[in-house]
Amino acid sequence: MAAYILLSIILLILALLVFSENKNTKPPKTGKSPEELKLEEIKRADAEKRLKEEAKRAKEETRKRLEASKKAEKEQKAAEAQARKEEEERERREAEQRAHREAEEARKRREEKKAEAKKKAEEEEARKREAVALKAEEERKAREKEEAQRLEAEKRAAEKAAKEAQEREAAEAEAKKEAEAAAEKEKETVAELPAYPAFDHSRLVEMGLSDEEATDFVKELIPQIEAQLPLLEEAMQKADFQQMERLTHSIKGSATNIGTGGVSDLLVDYNTYLKSGDSITLAKAYHEELTRQVDKLKAQYL
Repeated sequence: MAAYILLSIILLILALLVFSENKNTKPPKTGKSPEELKLEEIKRADAEKRLKEEAKRAKEETRKRLEASKKAEKEQKAAEAQARKEEEERERREAEQRAHREAEEARKRREEKKAEAKKKAEEEEARKREAVALKAEEERKAREKEEAQRLEAEKRAAEKAAKEAQEREAAEAEAKKEAEAAAEKEKETVAELPAYPAFDHSRLVEMGLSDEEATDFVKELIPQIEAQLPLLEEAMQKADFQQMERLTHSIKGSATNIGTGGVSDLLVDYNTYLKSGDSITLAKAYHEELTRQVDKLKAQYL
């Protein structure tokens, strides 16, 4: 529309320029009569009048068209504004509807999520209850098994204790019987030991030692024998004849190498008896005699 109006204005300007040029141009000398020239002048005046009227009509037409164009443009702008408004309203409604749908979908998702979480929680709670029940059942079975094992163990322990008690009673009865037999045998045993002569260290003198040197050997022997006396006492209380035999054997060699008689001869007899003897009464008699012989040896040499 604006291009059409602009074209009309340009045509009007061109027409005015042509009219002005024709008016200012002097008529050429053509050799015509005054009447002809006057007629041409009238025609020219009519043409100018028509041209002015045409220009006026064109100007008016241009004005009307311009106003129509402005009105149309205004109406178009109003229509566009209305269209924009309607579009914005439509977009707003669509946005509201979309927001409503999204909110509804979000609400549904939240509800679904909440329902799913609730379902999972209920399932988890059910699993926990089931696990607790299963654990309780397992613990109950374990307690029952443990109780059964305990009762079985107590039963076996009671049976074992009863058996051990029977065996112990039998052993005690047998030991009592053996002790009574041993006591009876001890009563029959006569603890008679020979009379031992005084200890003599002349053997060392015969071997070339002086009497003083021989006496020193005897003095060293005395604490060796005394050290064995409590050990012999302990072994004798246990009736351990093998231990007593080993103890007497360890000091017998030293005593017999130093001299004869007294403690030397006694240790030979004591050790020989312990190799095969079993009488505590006789063993005590030898032990008591050994103690006396050590006392005599101390009185003789210390």
